Amino acid sequence: MSKFVEIPGSGKIRVTSPADVKRVVRQTETAGEDVFQTLVEDFWAGLTGMAFSPRLIERVWVAARCIQLNAQQISRMPLRFFGTSEPAWVANPDPVWYPNGIGDAIFSAIDSMYRWGDAFIYITSRYSSGFPSAWTVLKAPMVSVESVEGRRRYRYGQVPLNSDDMVQVSRDPRGELKGTSALASYSAQMHGLLAASELGRIMMGEGGTPHAVIKSKRKVNEAQALKIQQKWVERTAVRRGAPAVIGPDLDFEQLSFSPADLLLLDAQQVDARIIASAMGVPALFVNLPIEGGLNYQSPSMLGEHWWRFELRPMGSTLTQALSAQMLPRGSYVEFDARDTLAPTFADLVSAWVQLVDAGIVTIEELRAAVLRLPPLEQQEALKALTTPPSAGASPADQPANLLELRPSSGSTY
Repeated sequence: MSKFVEIPGSGKIRVTSPADVKRVVRQTETAGEDVFQTLVEDFWAGLTGMAFSPRLIERVWVAARCIQLNAQQISRMPLRFFGTSEPAWVANPDPVWYPNGIGDAIFSAIDSMYRWGDAFIYITSRYSSGFPSAWTVLKAPMVSVESVEGRRRYRYGQVPLNSDDMVQVSRDPRGELKGTSALASYSAQMHGLLAASELGRIMMGEGGTPHAVIKSKRKVNEAQALKIQQKWVERTAVRRGAPAVIGPDLDFEQLSFSPADLLLLDAQQVDARIIASAMGVPALFVNLPIEGGLNYQSPSMLGEHWWRFELRPMGSTLTQALSAQMLPRGSYVEFDARDTLAPTFADLVSAWVQLVDAGIVTIEELRAAVLRLPPLEQQEALKALTTPPSAGASPADQPANLLELRPSSGSTY
Protein backbone atom coordinates (compact mmCIF):
# COMPACT_ATOMS: atom_id res chain seq x y z
CA MET A 1 0.00 0.00 0.00
CA SER A 2 1.19 3.51 -0.78
CA LYS A 3 -0.53 6.81 -0.18
CA PHE A 4 0.23 10.46 0.42
CA VAL A 5 -0.86 12.23 3.59
CA GLU A 6 -1.20 15.99 3.95
CA ILE A 7 0.64 17.19 7.07
CA PRO A 8 0.25 20.83 8.17
CA GLY A 9 3.59 22.56 7.85
CA SER A 10 5.22 19.61 6.04
CA GLY A 11 3.22 19.21 2.86
CA LYS A 12 2.40 15.78 1.45
CA ILE A 13 4.36 12.82 2.80
CA ARG A 14 4.36 9.35 1.28
CA VAL A 15 3.29 6.58 3.65
CA THR A 16 4.04 3.00 2.67
CA SER A 17 4.69 1.13 5.94
CA PRO A 18 4.15 1.34 9.71
CA ALA A 19 7.70 2.68 10.01
CA ASP A 20 6.67 5.63 7.85
CA VAL A 21 3.67 6.16 10.09
CA LYS A 22 5.95 6.39 13.13
CA ARG A 23 8.21 8.87 11.33
CA VAL A 24 5.29 11.02 10.25
CA VAL A 25 3.69 10.92 13.67
CA ARG A 26 6.80 12.46 15.19
CA GLN A 27 6.57 15.27 12.67
CA THR A 28 2.89 15.83 13.33
CA GLU A 29 2.91 16.01 17.12
CA THR A 30 2.82 19.79 16.95
CA ALA A 31 -0.05 19.71 14.45
CA GLY A 32 -2.39 18.59 17.20
CA GLU A 33 -4.35 15.61 18.33
CA ASP A 34 -6.82 15.60 15.42
CA VAL A 35 -4.14 15.40 12.72
CA PHE A 36 -2.37 12.56 14.49
CA GLN A 37 -5.55 10.56 14.92
CA THR A 38 -6.70 11.11 11.34
CA LEU A 39 -3.36 9.88 10.04
CA VAL A 40 -3.50 6.64 12.03
CA GLU A 41 -7.13 6.01 11.11
CA ASP A 42 -6.55 6.51 7.40
CA PHE A 43 -3.47 4.32 7.30
CA TRP A 44 -4.96 1.33 9.11
CA ALA A 45 -8.27 1.69 7.30
CA GLY A 46 -6.38 1.32 4.04
CA LEU A 47 -4.60 -1.81 5.29
CA THR A 48 -7.53 -3.65 6.87
CA GLY A 49 -10.56 -1.98 5.37
CA MET A 50 -12.09 -1.74 8.85
CA ALA A 51 -10.08 0.26 11.37
CA PHE A 52 -10.89 0.94 14.98
CA SER A 53 -10.37 4.31 16.50
CA PRO A 54 -11.55 5.80 19.78
CA ARG A 55 -13.07 8.50 17.58
CA LEU A 56 -15.48 5.84 16.35
CA ILE A 57 -16.98 5.62 19.83
CA GLU A 58 -18.58 9.04 19.46
CA ARG A 59 -20.54 7.83 16.42
CA VAL A 60 -21.87 4.60 17.93
CA TRP A 61 -24.56 5.38 20.46
CA VAL A 62 -24.30 2.25 22.61
CA ALA A 63 -20.52 2.60 22.99
CA ALA A 64 -20.73 6.25 24.03
CA ARG A 65 -23.61 5.54 26.42
CA CYS A 66 -21.85 2.60 28.10
CA ILE A 67 -18.73 4.66 28.74
CA GLN A 68 -20.91 7.43 30.13
CA LEU A 69 -22.72 5.01 32.45
CA ASN A 70 -19.55 3.39 33.80
CA ALA A 71 -17.67 6.65 34.25
CA GLN A 72 -20.49 8.50 35.97
CA GLN A 73 -21.33 5.55 38.22
CA ILE A 74 -17.75 5.22 39.48
CA SER A 75 -17.03 8.94 39.70
CA ARG A 76 -20.15 9.75 41.75
CA MET A 77 -19.27 7.30 44.50
CA PRO A 78 -17.60 9.13 47.41
CA LEU A 79 -13.83 8.69 47.55
CA ARG A 80 -12.93 7.85 51.17
CA PHE A 81 -9.49 8.41 52.66
CA PHE A 82 -8.11 6.10 55.33
CA GLY A 83 -4.99 7.24 57.11
CA THR A 84 -3.59 9.95 59.36
CA SER A 85 -3.31 13.05 57.17
CA GLU A 86 -5.69 13.55 54.26
CA PRO A 87 -4.11 15.33 51.25
CA ALA A 88 -5.93 18.13 49.45
CA TRP A 89 -6.33 16.16 46.23
CA VAL A 90 -8.84 13.80 47.84
CA ALA A 91 -11.34 16.68 47.72
CA ASN A 92 -10.16 18.40 44.53
CA PRO A 93 -6.93 17.56 42.67
CA ASP A 94 -7.16 20.35 40.10
CA PRO A 95 -9.45 23.32 40.89
CA VAL A 96 -8.66 24.96 37.53
CA TRP A 97 -9.72 22.17 35.16
CA TYR A 98 -12.02 20.31 37.56
CA PRO A 99 -13.61 23.05 39.71
CA ASN A 100 -16.46 20.78 40.83
CA GLY A 101 -14.21 18.44 42.79
CA ILE A 102 -12.69 14.99 42.69
CA GLY A 103 -15.70 13.45 40.93
CA ASP A 104 -15.02 15.23 37.64
CA ALA A 105 -11.35 14.23 37.70
CA ILE A 106 -12.28 10.60 38.37
CA PHE A 107 -14.81 10.73 35.52
CA SER A 108 -12.11 11.98 33.15
CA ALA A 109 -9.70 9.24 34.23
CA ILE A 110 -12.25 6.41 33.89
CA ASP A 111 -13.43 7.71 30.51
CA SER A 112 -9.82 7.81 29.28
CA MET A 113 -9.19 4.25 30.46
CA TYR A 114 -12.20 2.88 28.58
CA ARG A 115 -11.76 5.02 25.49
CA TRP A 116 -7.97 5.03 25.03
CA GLY A 117 -6.79 2.26 27.35
CA ASP A 118 -4.85 4.52 29.76
CA ALA A 119 -5.39 7.35 32.19
CA PHE A 120 -2.32 9.60 32.41
CA ILE A 121 -2.38 11.36 35.78
CA TYR A 122 0.28 14.04 36.13
CA ILE A 123 1.31 15.40 39.54
CA THR A 124 1.38 19.20 39.50
CA SER A 125 2.43 20.04 43.07
CA ARG A 126 3.81 18.33 46.18
CA TYR A 127 3.99 18.87 49.92
CA SER A 128 7.29 19.38 51.68
CA SER A 129 7.16 15.67 52.54
CA GLY A 130 7.32 14.87 48.83
CA PHE A 131 3.81 13.44 48.57
CA PRO A 132 1.45 14.93 45.94
CA SER A 133 -0.98 17.67 46.87
CA ALA A 134 -2.51 18.16 43.40
CA TRP A 135 -2.70 16.39 40.05
CA THR A 136 -4.54 16.52 36.75
CA VAL A 137 -5.59 14.13 33.98
CA LEU A 138 -3.83 14.58 30.64
CA LYS A 139 -5.35 13.88 27.24
CA ALA A 140 -4.32 10.32 26.43
CA PRO A 141 -3.85 10.72 22.62
CA MET A 142 -1.41 13.57 23.20
CA VAL A 143 0.84 11.48 25.47
CA SER A 144 3.57 9.39 23.86
CA VAL A 145 5.42 6.69 25.80
CA GLU A 146 8.77 5.15 24.99
CA SER A 147 11.19 2.87 26.79
CA VAL A 148 14.66 4.30 27.52
CA GLU A 149 17.10 2.07 29.39
CA GLY A 150 14.29 0.05 30.89
CA ARG A 151 12.31 3.06 32.10
CA ARG A 152 9.31 4.75 30.58
CA ARG A 153 9.71 8.23 29.20
CA TYR A 154 6.73 10.46 28.54
CA ARG A 155 6.12 13.37 26.21
CA TYR A 156 3.05 15.55 25.87
CA GLY A 157 3.20 16.57 22.23
CA GLN A 158 6.83 17.74 22.03
CA VAL A 159 7.11 18.61 25.72
CA PRO A 160 9.10 16.10 27.81
CA LEU A 161 7.44 15.17 31.11
CA ASN A 162 9.02 14.19 34.39
CA SER A 163 8.50 10.45 34.69
CA ASP A 164 8.52 10.69 38.49
CA ASP A 165 5.42 12.90 38.31
CA MET A 166 3.48 10.61 35.97
CA VAL A 167 1.02 7.96 37.16
CA GLN A 168 -0.08 5.80 34.23
CA VAL A 169 -3.15 3.68 34.98
CA SER A 170 -3.82 1.09 32.27
CA ARG A 171 -7.11 -0.67 31.75
CA ASP A 172 -5.22 -3.83 30.86
CA PRO A 173 -1.81 -3.71 32.63
CA ARG A 174 0.07 -6.36 30.61
CA GLY A 175 3.48 -4.76 30.67
CA GLU A 176 3.00 -2.87 27.40
CA LEU A 177 3.91 0.78 27.01
CA LYS A 178 0.27 1.65 26.47
CA GLY A 179 -3.03 -0.04 27.16
CA THR A 180 -5.78 -0.79 24.67
CA SER A 181 -9.30 0.53 24.44
CA ALA A 182 -12.09 -1.63 25.82
CA LEU A 183 -13.65 -1.64 22.35
CA ALA A 184 -10.52 -2.28 20.28
CA SER A 185 -11.59 -5.89 19.59
CA TYR A 186 -15.12 -4.92 18.62
CA SER A 187 -14.54 -2.79 15.55
CA ALA A 188 -16.61 -5.12 13.33
CA GLN A 189 -19.66 -4.79 15.58
CA MET A 190 -19.24 -1.03 15.84
CA HIS A 191 -18.92 -0.58 12.09
CA GLY A 192 -21.87 -2.96 11.58
CA LEU A 193 -24.08 -1.02 13.97
CA LEU A 194 -23.05 2.27 12.41
CA ALA A 195 -23.74 0.95 8.88
CA ALA A 196 -27.15 -0.44 9.89
CA SER A 197 -28.12 2.86 11.49
CA GLU A 198 -27.02 4.77 8.40
CA LEU A 199 -28.97 2.40 6.16
CA GLY A 200 -32.07 2.92 8.27
CA ARG A 201 -31.69 6.67 8.00
CA ILE A 202 -31.46 6.46 4.21
CA MET A 203 -34.43 4.10 3.97
CA MET A 204 -36.72 6.13 6.19
CA GLY A 205 -35.50 9.67 5.59
CA GLU A 206 -34.44 9.77 1.94
CA GLY A 207 -36.81 7.27 0.37
CA GLY A 208 -34.24 4.63 -0.39
CA THR A 209 -36.98 1.99 -0.73
CA PRO A 210 -40.10 2.89 -2.78
CA HIS A 211 -43.50 2.23 -1.23
CA ALA A 212 -45.13 1.56 -4.61
CA VAL A 213 -44.32 0.87 -8.29
CA ILE A 214 -46.09 1.48 -11.61
CA LYS A 215 -45.80 -1.50 -13.92
CA SER A 216 -46.24 -1.29 -17.69
CA LYS A 217 -47.49 -4.19 -19.76
CA ARG A 218 -45.56 -2.83 -22.72
CA LYS A 219 -41.84 -2.38 -23.08
CA VAL A 220 -40.85 1.21 -22.33
CA ASN A 221 -37.54 2.97 -22.67
CA GLU A 222 -35.87 5.17 -20.08
CA ALA A 223 -37.40 8.40 -21.37
CA GLN A 224 -40.92 6.95 -21.34
CA ALA A 225 -40.48 5.55 -17.82
CA LEU A 226 -39.22 8.90 -16.57
CA LYS A 227 -42.18 10.68 -18.16
CA ILE A 228 -44.67 8.28 -16.53
CA GLN A 229 -43.00 8.82 -13.16
CA GLN A 230 -42.95 12.59 -13.55
CA LYS A 231 -46.59 12.68 -14.59
CA TRP A 232 -47.58 10.60 -11.55
CA VAL A 233 -45.71 12.94 -9.20
CA GLU A 234 -47.32 16.03 -10.77
CA ARG A 235 -50.86 14.65 -10.57
CA THR A 236 -50.36 13.38 -7.02
CA ALA A 237 -49.51 16.89 -5.87
CA VAL A 238 -52.75 18.45 -7.20
CA ARG A 239 -55.46 15.78 -7.00
CA ARG A 240 -55.97 16.40 -3.24
CA GLY A 241 -56.95 12.88 -2.26
CA ALA A 242 -59.08 12.18 -5.33
CA PRO A 243 -58.86 8.67 -6.83
CA ALA A 244 -55.94 8.12 -9.14
CA VAL A 245 -56.55 7.29 -12.79
CA ILE A 246 -54.06 4.88 -14.35
CA GLY A 247 -53.40 5.01 -18.08
CA PRO A 248 -53.78 2.02 -20.40
CA ASP A 249 -51.42 -0.91 -19.98
CA LEU A 250 -50.28 0.46 -16.58
CA ASP A 251 -50.78 -1.17 -13.17
CA PHE A 252 -50.19 0.35 -9.72
CA GLU A 253 -48.74 -2.01 -7.10
CA GLN A 254 -48.39 -1.13 -3.43
CA LEU A 255 -45.25 -2.57 -1.81
CA SER A 256 -45.07 -3.63 1.82
CA PHE A 257 -41.89 -4.09 3.78
CA SER A 258 -41.35 -4.93 7.43
CA PRO A 259 -39.81 -1.95 9.26
CA ALA A 260 -37.78 -4.42 11.30
CA ASP A 261 -36.27 -5.85 8.13
CA LEU A 262 -35.65 -2.46 6.56
CA LEU A 263 -33.89 -1.09 9.62
CA LEU A 264 -32.05 -4.35 10.35
CA LEU A 265 -33.30 -4.15 13.93
CA ASP A 266 -32.28 -7.68 14.85
CA ALA A 267 -28.75 -7.14 13.59
CA GLN A 268 -28.52 -3.81 15.39
CA GLN A 269 -29.67 -5.35 18.66
CA VAL A 270 -27.14 -8.16 18.42
CA ASP A 271 -24.28 -5.74 17.76
CA ALA A 272 -25.45 -3.42 20.54
CA ARG A 273 -25.59 -6.28 23.06
CA ILE A 274 -22.06 -7.36 22.12
CA ILE A 275 -20.74 -3.83 22.57
CA ALA A 276 -22.56 -3.46 25.90
CA SER A 277 -21.05 -6.74 27.10
CA ALA A 278 -17.59 -5.42 26.18
CA MET A 279 -18.18 -2.56 28.60
CA GLY A 280 -19.70 -4.79 31.28
CA VAL A 281 -23.02 -2.93 31.16
CA PRO A 282 -26.23 -4.99 31.45
CA ALA A 283 -28.25 -4.75 28.25
CA LEU A 284 -31.32 -3.59 30.17
CA PHE A 285 -29.50 -0.41 31.24
CA VAL A 286 -29.10 0.72 27.61
CA ASN A 287 -32.72 -0.07 26.73
CA LEU A 288 -31.99 -3.39 25.04
CA PRO A 289 -34.50 -6.21 25.57
CA ILE A 290 -33.45 -9.38 27.35
CA GLU A 291 -34.52 -12.35 25.26
CA GLY A 292 -34.07 -16.07 25.69
CA GLY A 293 -33.12 -15.91 29.37
CA LEU A 294 -34.52 -18.64 31.59
CA ASN A 295 -33.56 -16.99 34.88
CA TYR A 296 -35.39 -14.03 36.39
CA GLN A 297 -33.21 -10.93 36.63
CA SER A 298 -34.48 -7.84 38.41
CA PRO A 299 -32.85 -4.41 37.99
CA SER A 300 -31.39 -4.68 41.50
CA MET A 301 -29.81 -8.05 40.66
CA LEU A 302 -28.38 -6.63 37.44
CA GLY A 303 -27.05 -3.61 39.34
CA GLU A 304 -25.22 -5.81 41.83
CA HIS A 305 -23.81 -7.89 38.96
CA TRP A 306 -22.67 -4.70 37.24
CA TRP A 307 -20.94 -3.54 40.43
CA ARG A 308 -19.21 -6.81 41.24
CA PHE A 309 -17.87 -7.67 37.79
CA GLU A 310 -17.20 -4.30 36.16
CA LEU A 311 -17.45 -1.18 38.31
CA ARG A 312 -15.59 -2.52 41.33
CA PRO A 313 -12.60 -3.93 39.37
CA MET A 314 -12.24 -0.77 37.29
CA GLY A 315 -12.63 1.51 40.30
CA SER A 316 -10.15 -0.55 42.33
CA THR A 317 -7.61 -0.31 39.50
CA LEU A 318 -7.68 3.47 39.79
CA THR A 319 -7.77 3.73 43.60
CA GLN A 320 -4.95 1.22 44.02
CA ALA A 321 -2.77 3.27 41.67
CA LEU A 322 -3.57 6.48 43.56
CA SER A 323 -2.88 4.82 46.91
CA ALA A 324 0.40 3.26 45.78
CA GLN A 325 1.82 6.34 44.03
CA MET A 326 0.47 9.28 46.05
CA LEU A 327 0.04 8.20 49.66
CA PRO A 328 2.41 7.02 52.41
CA ARG A 329 2.40 3.44 53.59
CA GLY A 330 -0.61 2.67 55.72
CA SER A 331 -2.86 5.20 53.95
CA TYR A 332 -5.17 4.46 51.07
CA VAL A 333 -8.31 5.61 49.28
CA GLU A 334 -11.29 3.60 48.10
CA PHE A 335 -14.75 4.21 46.70
CA ASP A 336 -17.70 4.04 49.09
CA ALA A 337 -20.32 1.88 47.36
CA ARG A 338 -22.95 1.90 50.10
CA ASP A 339 -25.33 4.12 48.14
CA THR A 340 -24.71 2.11 44.98
CA LEU A 341 -25.55 -1.18 46.69
CA ALA A 342 -28.28 0.24 48.95
CA PRO A 343 -31.45 -1.90 49.07
CA THR A 344 -34.90 -0.58 48.27
CA PHE A 345 -36.77 1.26 51.02
CA ALA A 346 -39.14 -1.65 51.57
CA ASP A 347 -36.27 -4.13 51.93
CA LEU A 348 -34.42 -1.73 54.25
CA VAL A 349 -37.44 -1.30 56.55
CA SER A 350 -38.08 -5.04 56.59
CA ALA A 351 -34.48 -5.78 57.60
CA TRP A 352 -34.54 -3.19 60.39
CA VAL A 353 -37.85 -4.47 61.73
CA GLN A 354 -36.32 -7.93 61.98
CA LEU A 355 -33.37 -6.47 63.88
CA VAL A 356 -35.76 -4.71 66.28
CA ASP A 357 -37.75 -7.91 66.82
CA ALA A 358 -34.50 -9.75 67.55
CA GLY A 359 -33.51 -7.13 70.13
CA ILE A 360 -30.34 -6.16 68.26
CA VAL A 361 -31.38 -2.52 67.73
CA THR A 362 -33.98 -0.26 69.31
CA ILE A 363 -36.93 1.66 67.90
CA GLU A 364 -35.02 4.89 68.41
CA GLU A 365 -32.13 3.62 66.29
CA LEU A 366 -34.55 2.53 63.57
CA ARG A 367 -36.23 5.96 63.56
CA ALA A 368 -32.86 7.72 63.32
CA ALA A 369 -31.23 5.48 60.71
CA VAL A 370 -34.14 4.66 58.38
CA LEU A 371 -36.83 7.29 58.88
CA ARG A 372 -34.50 10.10 59.98
CA LEU A 373 -36.90 11.11 62.75
CA PRO A 374 -35.98 12.53 66.17
CA PRO A 375 -36.25 10.31 69.25
CA LEU A 376 -39.72 9.85 70.74
CA GLU A 377 -38.81 11.66 73.99
CA GLN A 378 -37.48 14.63 72.07
CA GLN A 379 -40.56 14.65 69.86
CA GLU A 380 -42.91 14.65 72.88
CA ALA A 381 -40.94 17.48 74.50
CA LEU A 382 -41.13 19.55 71.32
CA LYS A 383 -44.86 18.89 71.09
CA ALA A 384 -45.43 20.06 74.67
CA LEU A 385 -43.47 23.25 74.06
CA THR A 386 -45.25 24.11 70.81
CA THR A 387 -48.83 23.26 71.90
CA PRO A 388 -50.62 26.42 73.19
CA PRO A 389 -52.46 26.17 76.55
CA SER A 390 -55.74 27.20 74.90
CA ALA A 391 -55.86 24.11 72.73
CA GLY A 392 -58.30 22.31 75.11
CA ALA A 393 -61.64 21.07 73.85
CA SER A 394 -63.81 22.96 76.40
CA PRO A 395 -63.47 25.65 79.12
CA ALA A 396 -63.54 22.89 81.73
CA ASP A 397 -60.30 21.54 80.31
CA GLN A 398 -58.46 24.86 80.60
CA PRO A 399 -55.83 25.30 83.32
CA ALA A 400 -56.96 27.03 86.53
CA ASN A 401 -54.64 30.00 86.03
CA LEU A 402 -56.04 30.78 82.55
CA LEU A 403 -57.53 34.30 82.36
CA GLU A 404 -60.94 34.45 80.74
CA LEU A 405 -61.03 37.05 78.00
CA ARG A 406 -64.72 36.77 77.13
CA PRO A 407 -66.99 38.85 79.49
CA SER A 408 -69.43 36.81 81.58
CA SER A 409 -73.12 37.57 81.71
CA GLY A 410 -74.11 40.54 83.83
CA SER A 411 -70.74 42.19 83.56
CA THR A 412 -70.74 45.95 83.18
CA TYR A 413 -68.11 48.32 81.81
